[in-house]
Amino acid sequence: MGFTMGFAPSFPIKTQPTNFESVEAFDASGRRHEHYHQKKDVTQFESLTSKFFQRYVEERQNAQEAKAKFNDLVGLAARFPQWHESDIADFRTQFLSFDLNHDGLIDFPELDTALTELGDKSPYHVRKQKFDEIDVDHSDSIDFEEFLHLLDSVMMSSEGGISDAIGDMCKRETQNANTIRHLTLEQQMEAGLF
Repeated sequence: MGFTMGFAPSFPIKTQPTNFESVEAFDASGRRHEHYHQKKDVTQFESLTSKFFQRYVEERQNAQEAKAKFNDLVGLAARFPQWHESDIADFRTQFLSFDLNHDGLIDFPELDTALTELGDKSPYHVRKQKFDEIDVDHSDSIDFEEFLHLLDSVMMSSEGGISDAIGDMCKRETQNANTIRHLTLEQQMEAGLF
């Protein structure tokens, strides 16, 4: 089996190379036609599989968008000028206490669990109603920006119910973080924070 000069083999090719595209997609020189679109017959199985996984693809995209928002401290500080970046970083930590699966989103079961752990006594339907109010984009989850809007409204109002539980937790944690930030290294070590 020898080769001649160049790239052409000196022996005949007996089988066609595998190609999943139609021959009509290429011109005589082997270049792809610019405006050729291959017609694809979609089987029922492919259609069902695509429909089945579409929900997971959308969930994955939503989670990626939520994580991008979650990590954009500068952008969030610009949208919430009443808080410093350090405050938003503290709120991020508090958000994670609700986001049990760490996907960057709080779904209703996560919120329900966290509120129960905080000692909130509001009934299920009140929690669900408040969750739906917070979920402005109706994605069945609360992203970090929606969480910040909630905190902003909680800190500006004297509303009762689940907002109080969330607001109290966030106010308490923010005060703790600010207190720790203002301690010297020696004071932090004496308090056992290391």
